[in-house]
Parts: sequence; C-alpha cells; structure tokens
Amino acid sequence: MRHAGTWHAISAIAVNDLRRVARDRVAMFFIVVLPVVIIVLIGTTFGGDEGFEVGVLDRDGSTASDGLVEALDRGDGASVKPYDSVTEMRRDIRTGTVAAGLVVPAGYGERLAGGEDATVELIADPTSGLAAVVQASVRAAVGDEAVHIAAARLYAEAAGSDDVAAAQQAVADQADQVALAEVRTAPVDEGEPAAFGTFDYTAPSNLVLFTFINTTVAGTVIASERKQGITRRLLASPHGTGTILAGIGASKLLFALLQSILIVMVGAVVFGVDWGDPLAAGLLVVLFALVATSVGLLLGAMVSDPDQAQAVGVPVAIGLAMLGGCMWPLEVVPPVMRAIGHIAPHAWAMDAWQDVVFDGAGTAAIAGPLAVLAGFALVLGLVARHRLRQALTG
Repeated sequence: MRHAGTWHAISAIAVNDLRRVARDRVAMFFIVVLPVVIIVLIGTTFGGDEGFEVGVLDRDGSTASDGLVEALDRGDGASVKPYDSVTEMRRDIRTGTVAAGLVVPAGYGERLAGGEDATVELIADPTSGLAAVVQASVRAAVGDEAVHIAAARLYAEAAGSDDVAAAQQAVADQADQVALAEVRTAPVDEGEPAAFGTFDYTAPSNLVLFTFINTTVAGTVIASERKQGITRRLLASPHGTGTILAGIGASKLLFALLQSILIVMVGAVVFGVDWGDPLAAGLLVVLFALVATSVGLLLGAMVSDPDQAQAVGVPVAIGLAMLGGCMWPLEVVPPVMRAIGHIAPHAWAMDAWQDVVFDGAGTAAIAGPLAVLAGFALVLGLVARHRLRQALTG
C-alpha cells in the first residue's frame, strides 16, 4: 500500500505540472505550432525532389577525375556545372546558384593509380541542408569510381602490367564493346530503392532541437515554483523528499517524451518521414529525453529567478544545438569543429538519427551514440538530483 501511495503521489505531481503547461497558451505555441512551422520552412529551403546543381573544378583532367565527375552527374537529382576558378565557384555557392562545389586536385588520378589515397575538396555553405545531400552524392560517386579502379587494377594484373592508368583507359575504351555483367542493388524488404524526402534530415534535427529547448525551459519552471512557495507546500505534505523529486523529474521527462512523440508523429504523418527501426528510434527518443530532462532540472535547481533561468537556458540550448549539428550537418564543418561539437549530446543524437533514418541502422549499429547519451543522462541526472535536493531543502 505504501508503494501504491508513493506512485500515486509521483503521478499526481507529474500530471499537475503538465496541466499547468497545457493552460499556458504561449508554451503550447512553442511546443506544438513552432516545431511544425520550422520543419516546413527549413525543409522547404533545404530543397526537395527537383534536384540540385554541383559546381566542379577538375584540376586533374585524368581518366579517373573524368569518371568521378560523370558518376556525380549520373547521381539522383544531381547535375554538374564545370568551373575554371574556385573563386567564381565560391561566389556562386554563397549566392545559392549551385548547392555546393567539388574540387578535384591535380594528381588525383595518379595517386589512385599508384594505390594511394586521394582527397577531393567539397565546398559548401554550412547553413545549407543541401550540403549533406551533396556530400552523400559525392560519396556515392567516389564509391562507383572505386569499383572501376579496382576493376582496372585487376585488368592490369591479368595483363601483367603495372600501369593502372592505362588499364583504366583500356577498360573505358572497351566499355561499349564488352558485355559486362550488370549489378543491381535493392533493399531486401520491398525490392525498391530507398527514397529520401525533403524533411528526412530536418525532422530529426528539429526533434532534437525542440525537445531540448522546450524541456530545458520547462525545467526552469522549478525556479518559479520555488519562488511562489509551491515546493515548500509539497515538502509539507506527508510524502518524502525523494517522492517529490521523483514527481518533479517524472513530469519533465513525460513532457520531453510527449514533445518528441508529437514531432515524430507529425513528421511521419504530415511529411512522410521514415524514422527507421522502431526500437532504435524509440531508444534514441527516450535517452535524449532523459538528457534534456536532466539539464532542465539542473538549471531549475541552480537559479532562483525564473526570468533568469529562461534568459540563460534558451541561449545555452540554442548554442548547444548549433554546436551539435541541429542547424547544419557537422559533415560540412572542419574536423576540429566537428570534434568540439561532440561535447554536446546533440551531436551524438544527430549521428545516431542520420544512421537510423538514412542508413536504416538498427540498435547495434548506434550502440556507441546510445551509450554516450546514456552516460550524459546518468551523470547530469545525478548532479541535477543532488542540486535539486539542496534547493528544495536548503
């Protein structure tokens, strides 16, 4: 009976907190309306199925570089625009004339022929979501050319030659005359290639963004409740401090989960987003909700003024979202900034969401990011519990 009473008290505190939020029209706008509007605006800006143009500056002019450019031009939705100057290409990227730019360095073909690694440079506007799409197209083109180079090496080995470049040219010259085996790839479930929509990146990024921001703001309500004496009245009840802490934490966690579920449902029903493996997506939602809840509780316990809490919480939440790849893909920023970005839990969540949504990854494939998010939730949760206990009983 005692346990039943404890659970009843926890649920009562959580439900009462959620009712207060539901009566706040401003809060409901930020919880329900704004995420949908942002998904639409950013998703539409990122582009859809109409295709995109990629600038290419080929400084090599070899068979290998020609093959890479042709493979990119054959990619779904991509078309190539040649450039003679990187300055001109950068200008067109800034003005949005082309989605991004690819620079193939001199010696690219020679390095590949010698069995060495060769690097191409992708230039993109970090605020453009198309940068991630272009990067995926470039990776696909590089993968296609890797197959051709492997075939050329095999051709050269069979002919007893070390000249891979000549073998590449020979394979290219004979491509129209030799009957080649055709390799087709298709998903094993429906037999059709996966199609990614306009909102497949923006919906997960906004889920992470708004779950964190709104839950953090909801956590700062604790400061207001302390100021109004609500927590003192709770402490005067027959229930212990642990039960009250559990009720407050449960209300914020439930809030984070409802925010996440709302965005997932809107993304799936309205925008046709495929959220991938249900178990992997569910674990991601729960763990990030725990992280957001812990941060909200910690902030609510650390400050005494509700206005101060929101003035600090919102900018910090937006800054972490920018750092963690919610505003733009971390793939388009320098490696140093990418590493710094992973200080934020957002980056680990976005890494996992991209694997789940774009690559169809399951739980095992995202075990690393899930473990990191669990670590964030555990450490922040313990610190928040300690500070909140001090704030309520001090």
